[in-house]
Amino acid sequence: MNRTRTGFTLIELLIAIAIVAILAAVAYPQYSEYIRKTRRSEIAGVLVEEAQKLERFHSRAGQYSDVSGPPALSHEVSMGNGFYRIGAERKERTFALTASPVGGGMMAGDACGNFVLENTGKRDNLGMSGAASVAGCWGR
Repeated sequence: MNRTRTGFTLIELLIAIAIVAILAAVAYPQYSEYIRKTRRSEIAGVLVEEAQKLERFHSRAGQYSDVSGPPALSHEVSMGNGFYRIGAERKERTFALTASPVGGGMMAGDACGNFVLENTGKRDNLGMSGAASVAGCWGR
């Protein structure tokens, strides 16, 4: 009476678990960086969109700030997305939009820091760290 056993031995199971753990340890940081890059691209697009809205407001009102303009021409800058908060410094002839990471989320420790877009089209990153570059952060 020959019995054949089927299934995995404990050693085979531990080896399979170890391989899966190694693959996960390599893949998760790359996945996290991919998500950060996607969120950076999203906020860069939102900043450009808000700058275009301010330019349209400027072409109607003759200025970026709405202090003396009629209420119908007012333009409020959006709050951003769930990962960045947008702030605007608007003067009569200039503006600067700043996107700062929100709270303690995934983007809080991002190497790109705060995104800044000025009315001249100048793009910058305040608080940039490590090997990050302005062109890399803005996706160019």
